[in-house]
Amino acid sequence: MELAKLHAISAVRVLVRNQKSRWGSCSRRGTISLNWRLIQTPGDVRDYIILHELAHRRQMNHSDQFWQEVAHLCPDYLKAERWLKQNAKLLQ
Repeated sequence: MELAKLHAISAVRVLVRNQKSRWGSCSRRGTISLNWRLIQTPGDVRDYIILHELAHRRQMNHSDQFWQEVAHLCPDYLKAERWLKQNAKLLQ
């Protein structure tokens, strides 16, 4: 909710879940669901996932405009994605 407020993006609520194949998701109603395993990631990676989901509050897709929004919110997002790809299997 802190990042949502900082970037003036509305989020109705945040849930922490035991998702098997996702780091996070965003519903059309404004609920952000986050994988509990994110607590094991560096802060910048965790912030990227949260900002990625918050960007869906502005673009409910993965269009070019969505990725522009992600880049605006989190300029180093590619670094965070690389970290996840390299380390995801270590998180249990």
